Amino acid sequence: MSGVKVDTLRDLFVALAEIRSPSGEERAIADFVHTYVTESGLVALEDGTAISSASAGNLVIRVPGRGLGIPLALCAHLDTVPLAHAPRVTVEDGVVRSDGSTILGADDKAAVAALLALLRDAVANPPDADVEILLTTGEEVGLRGAKAFDLATLRARVVFVFDSAGPPGSVIVGAPTHKLVTAAFRGIAAHAGMAPEDGRSAILAAARAIAHLRLGRIDDETTTNVGLINGGEATNIVPRDCLVHAEARSRDDAKVAAEVTRMIEAFTLAATETGIDVDIEVVDQYQSYRHAPDSLPVRLAEAAAAEAGLDFSPYSGNGGSDANVFNARGLPALTLGVGFERVHSPAECMRLDRLTQVYDLAHALVRTAGATRS
Repeated sequence: MSGVKVDTLRDLFVALAEIRSPSGEERAIADFVHTYVTESGLVALEDGTAISSASAGNLVIRVPGRGLGIPLALCAHLDTVPLAHAPRVTVEDGVVRSDGSTILGADDKAAVAALLALLRDAVANPPDADVEILLTTGEEVGLRGAKAFDLATLRARVVFVFDSAGPPGSVIVGAPTHKLVTAAFRGIAAHAGMAPEDGRSAILAAARAIAHLRLGRIDDETTTNVGLINGGEATNIVPRDCLVHAEARSRDDAKVAAEVTRMIEAFTLAATETGIDVDIEVVDQYQSYRHAPDSLPVRLAEAAAAEAGLDFSPYSGNGGSDANVFNARGLPALTLGVGFERVHSPAECMRLDRLTQVYDLAHALVRTAGATRS
């Protein structure tokens, strides 16, 4: 382990976890980072991309190197999924948990803690290559902070995004394209008891469409889902409106396009058969990426994992991260395992041995980048 003591790393993570920071409400944790970075002798630059008036922008902290190697950025996100109150954190038998009434927020504050600890080490022992720490906002609500971030402000040639439940040493070398499909059915309202024949049910149209969709796992790299349905006013009214929210994702762009086309056709046909209207919107959430084994980010990650004594485990996933945004804009990026468990649930936890491994891996990445010439 490089520099920091395990107790110091633990306490930093607990302090971060105890700050409530759901997406759109990252101000308090951003202020914590500002204070921590200033006390370390550095400056956290905050951009103007706050996703709500009470929130914060993305943060970038730079540590100049000695002009050697390949400049790199290490990334984590500040926000969490929704929670009612700040987590009450416990540490027992080397495992950090909440009290069970909220999530813990190890996704992604375990990574934030490791990167902030690395910053202080880098001040005491400047790295060979330039290092930038990028802490994004709004990741849990569609990668909004990363999408709004101006990549031209970074000097890095490669980005490592610490944001996966896989163990430290695991690397997501391929991730999917993700598209959202929303169908707004609009029929005719009528009294369900006295004149149902005068109505046209939007819910009936939606149900017919959904019954003809291919949902779930289509193949090993493609999935579809209908996750939300909203419609109707009362049981005695033929429903005029029904809104269906669906998604399709695949690591093969042609496959995700085909599934979206099937959804559009099913929604359109059901509306026609029931005599109502439908408006369909397709939104690109993020674009797929795939890195070859000999690509720069994979080579750096493999060498760093070996130096940190971790098992290097590359795989293709079916979720998205800020890495999807960076890759789509031409900046090579990989998602790395942090090792948090049962994320987005009150049972979420983080083992301290994995937290120290993330910290060690971050250090190894910095050293590896500093020693790499091309």
